[in-house]
Amino acid sequence: MNRLRHLLPAGFAAGALVAAMALAAPAATAAQAASGRANVVTALDYNSTGWTYRQVPATTQVPGFAERGFDDSSWPQGQAGFGTTNGTCSWNNQTDVRTQWAVGTDILVRHWLHLPRDAQAVRIQGTVDNDAQVYFNGHLVQSVKSGKCAAGAIDVVVPAADLDCCNLLAVRGHDAGVAAYLNLRVTYVKPGQSR
Repeated sequence: MNRLRHLLPAGFAAGALVAAMALAAPAATAAQAASGRANVVTALDYNSTGWTYRQVPATTQVPGFAERGFDDSSWPQGQAGFGTTNGTCSWNNQTDVRTQWAVGTDILVRHWLHLPRDAQAVRIQGTVDNDAQVYFNGHLVQSVKSGKCAAGAIDVVVPAADLDCCNLLAVRGHDAGVAAYLNLRVTYVKPGQSR
Protein backbone atom coordinates (compact mmCIF):
# COMPACT_ATOMS: atom_id res chain seq x y z
CA MET A 1 0.00 0.00 0.00
CA ASN A 2 2.86 2.35 0.81
CA ARG A 3 4.38 1.61 -2.59
CA LEU A 4 1.02 2.40 -4.25
CA ARG A 5 0.93 5.84 -2.56
CA HIS A 6 4.39 6.51 -3.94
CA LEU A 7 3.29 5.66 -7.52
CA LEU A 8 0.02 7.61 -7.43
CA PRO A 9 1.53 11.11 -7.82
CA ALA A 10 3.66 9.91 -10.74
CA GLY A 11 0.59 8.30 -12.32
CA PHE A 12 -1.43 11.49 -11.95
CA ALA A 13 1.41 13.53 -13.47
CA ALA A 14 1.69 11.16 -16.43
CA GLY A 15 -2.08 11.21 -16.92
CA ALA A 16 -2.12 15.01 -16.81
CA LEU A 17 0.67 15.13 -19.38
CA VAL A 18 -1.18 12.75 -21.72
CA ALA A 19 -4.39 14.79 -21.32
CA ALA A 20 -2.56 18.05 -22.05
CA MET A 21 -0.99 16.53 -25.16
CA ALA A 22 -4.37 15.27 -26.35
CA LEU A 23 -5.92 18.70 -25.89
CA ALA A 24 -3.07 20.41 -27.73
CA ALA A 25 -3.07 17.94 -30.64
CA PRO A 26 -6.32 19.11 -32.27
CA ALA A 27 -5.07 22.71 -32.35
CA ALA A 28 -1.81 21.65 -33.99
CA THR A 29 -3.63 19.37 -36.40
CA ALA A 30 -6.08 22.13 -37.35
CA ALA A 31 -3.21 24.56 -37.97
CA GLN A 32 -1.38 22.01 -40.09
CA ALA A 33 -4.54 21.22 -42.04
CA ALA A 34 -5.24 24.91 -42.63
CA SER A 35 -1.72 25.55 -43.92
CA GLY A 36 -1.85 22.33 -46.01
CA ARG A 37 -5.24 23.24 -47.42
CA ALA A 38 -3.86 26.52 -48.72
CA ASN A 39 -1.25 24.61 -50.76
CA VAL A 40 -3.58 21.99 -52.26
CA VAL A 41 -4.06 22.49 -56.00
CA THR A 42 -6.71 20.78 -58.12
CA ALA A 43 -5.13 19.39 -61.30
CA LEU A 44 -8.29 17.68 -62.57
CA ASP A 45 -11.67 18.42 -61.01
CA TYR A 46 -14.93 16.55 -60.73
CA ASN A 47 -17.12 16.93 -63.84
CA SER A 48 -14.05 17.64 -65.99
CA THR A 49 -14.11 17.47 -69.77
CA GLY A 50 -11.61 15.87 -72.13
CA TRP A 51 -12.04 12.23 -71.10
CA THR A 52 -11.75 9.53 -73.75
CA TYR A 53 -13.91 6.54 -72.93
CA ARG A 54 -15.19 3.21 -74.16
CA GLN A 55 -17.96 0.97 -72.80
CA VAL A 56 -17.37 -2.78 -73.02
CA PRO A 57 -18.97 -5.97 -71.72
CA ALA A 58 -17.57 -6.90 -68.31
CA THR A 59 -15.64 -9.88 -69.70
CA THR A 60 -13.96 -7.91 -72.51
CA GLN A 61 -10.22 -7.46 -72.14
CA VAL A 62 -8.62 -4.33 -73.62
CA PRO A 63 -4.90 -4.99 -73.24
CA GLY A 64 -2.80 -1.93 -72.47
CA PHE A 65 -5.68 0.56 -72.21
CA ALA A 66 -4.07 2.05 -69.09
CA GLU A 67 -0.67 2.48 -70.74
CA ARG A 68 0.58 5.86 -71.92
CA GLY A 69 1.25 4.58 -75.45
CA PHE A 70 -2.23 3.12 -75.99
CA ASP A 71 -4.05 4.58 -79.02
CA ASP A 72 -7.47 5.88 -77.92
CA SER A 73 -7.88 8.24 -80.90
CA SER A 74 -10.99 6.38 -82.10
CA TRP A 75 -12.70 6.58 -78.70
CA PRO A 76 -15.38 9.20 -78.10
CA GLN A 77 -14.73 12.10 -75.74
CA GLY A 78 -16.96 12.81 -72.78
CA GLN A 79 -17.38 14.75 -69.58
CA ALA A 80 -17.40 13.25 -66.09
CA GLY A 81 -19.50 12.10 -64.27
CA PHE A 82 -20.24 8.97 -66.17
CA GLY A 83 -23.35 7.02 -65.28
CA THR A 84 -27.10 6.64 -65.40
CA THR A 85 -29.70 9.22 -64.46
CA ASN A 86 -31.88 6.68 -62.70
CA GLY A 87 -30.80 4.84 -59.60
CA THR A 88 -30.52 5.02 -55.85
CA CYS A 89 -27.33 7.10 -55.63
CA SER A 90 -27.74 10.80 -55.05
CA TRP A 91 -25.49 11.37 -58.09
CA ASN A 92 -27.80 9.49 -60.49
CA ASN A 93 -29.39 12.66 -61.83
CA GLN A 94 -29.15 14.88 -64.92
CA THR A 95 -26.95 17.43 -63.16
CA ASP A 96 -24.21 15.04 -62.01
CA VAL A 97 -24.23 12.59 -64.95
CA ARG A 98 -22.72 14.26 -68.01
CA THR A 99 -21.92 11.13 -70.08
CA GLN A 100 -24.11 8.03 -70.16
CA TRP A 101 -22.63 4.75 -68.95
CA ALA A 102 -24.90 1.77 -69.61
CA VAL A 103 -25.90 -0.47 -66.72
CA GLY A 104 -24.20 -3.85 -66.57
CA THR A 105 -21.11 -2.80 -68.55
CA ASP A 106 -17.57 -1.74 -67.83
CA ILE A 107 -16.32 1.71 -68.75
CA LEU A 108 -12.71 2.48 -69.64
CA VAL A 109 -11.80 6.14 -69.16
CA ARG A 110 -8.54 7.99 -69.83
CA HIS A 111 -7.45 11.56 -69.13
CA TRP A 112 -4.09 13.29 -69.53
CA LEU A 113 -3.00 15.83 -66.93
CA HIS A 114 0.05 17.97 -66.41
CA LEU A 115 1.69 18.32 -63.01
CA PRO A 116 4.59 20.56 -62.01
CA ARG A 117 7.79 18.65 -61.35
CA ASP A 118 7.69 19.65 -57.67
CA ALA A 119 4.11 18.36 -57.13
CA GLN A 120 3.82 16.36 -53.93
CA ALA A 121 1.13 14.06 -52.50
CA VAL A 122 -0.71 13.60 -55.80
CA ARG A 123 -4.10 12.27 -54.72
CA ILE A 124 -6.89 10.67 -56.77
CA GLN A 125 -10.36 10.80 -55.21
CA GLY A 126 -13.76 9.84 -56.47
CA THR A 127 -16.91 7.81 -56.38
CA VAL A 128 -17.80 4.68 -58.32
CA ASP A 129 -20.83 2.42 -58.51
CA ASN A 130 -19.79 -0.40 -58.27
CA ASP A 131 -16.05 -1.19 -58.65
CA ALA A 132 -12.93 0.32 -60.21
CA GLN A 133 -9.31 -0.28 -60.98
CA VAL A 134 -7.39 3.01 -60.94
CA TYR A 135 -4.16 3.37 -62.95
CA PHE A 136 -1.65 6.20 -63.07
CA ASN A 137 0.88 6.14 -65.91
CA GLY A 138 0.12 2.47 -66.44
CA HIS A 139 0.57 1.45 -62.79
CA LEU A 140 -2.36 0.03 -60.83
CA VAL A 141 -2.59 2.31 -57.78
CA GLN A 142 -5.94 1.20 -56.31
CA SER A 143 -8.62 -1.47 -56.70
CA VAL A 144 -11.98 -0.43 -55.27
CA LYS A 145 -15.05 -2.49 -54.43
CA SER A 146 -17.38 0.23 -53.22
CA GLY A 147 -20.71 -1.51 -53.59
CA LYS A 148 -23.36 1.09 -54.19
CA CYS A 149 -21.84 4.52 -54.76
CA ALA A 150 -19.82 4.86 -51.56
CA ALA A 151 -18.74 8.49 -51.67
CA GLY A 152 -14.98 8.82 -51.66
CA ALA A 153 -14.33 5.10 -52.14
CA ILE A 154 -11.61 6.02 -54.62
CA ASP A 155 -8.92 7.66 -52.54
CA VAL A 156 -5.24 7.02 -53.17
CA VAL A 157 -1.98 8.95 -53.09
CA VAL A 158 0.11 8.16 -56.15
CA PRO A 159 3.63 6.87 -55.37
CA ALA A 160 6.22 9.52 -56.25
CA ALA A 161 8.00 7.03 -58.51
CA ASP A 162 4.91 6.91 -60.77
CA LEU A 163 4.83 10.69 -61.39
CA ASP A 164 5.88 12.59 -64.49
CA CYS A 165 5.08 16.07 -65.78
CA CYS A 166 2.64 14.66 -68.37
CA ASN A 167 0.54 11.94 -66.73
CA LEU A 168 -2.21 9.55 -67.70
CA LEU A 169 -5.06 8.70 -65.34
CA ALA A 170 -6.94 5.62 -66.52
CA VAL A 171 -9.80 3.82 -64.79
CA ARG A 172 -11.79 0.71 -65.52
CA GLY A 173 -15.17 1.04 -63.85
CA HIS A 174 -17.43 -1.98 -63.43
CA ASP A 175 -21.19 -1.80 -62.96
CA ALA A 176 -23.06 -4.75 -61.46
CA GLY A 177 -26.53 -3.54 -62.44
CA VAL A 178 -29.37 -1.14 -61.48
CA ALA A 179 -27.34 2.10 -61.81
CA ALA A 180 -23.81 3.23 -62.70
CA TYR A 181 -21.65 6.20 -61.68
CA LEU A 182 -18.02 7.33 -61.89
CA ASN A 183 -16.49 10.73 -61.15
CA LEU A 184 -12.92 11.64 -60.19
CA ARG A 185 -10.59 14.45 -59.25
CA VAL A 186 -6.82 14.76 -58.86
CA THR A 187 -5.12 17.14 -56.45
CA TYR A 188 -1.55 17.73 -55.39
CA VAL A 189 0.31 19.66 -52.72
CA LYS A 190 2.36 22.60 -53.88
CA PRO A 191 5.57 22.94 -51.86
CA GLY A 192 5.54 25.83 -49.37
CA GLN A 193 6.71 29.18 -50.57
CA SER A 194 8.53 31.80 -48.51
CA ARG A 195 6.47 34.93 -47.95
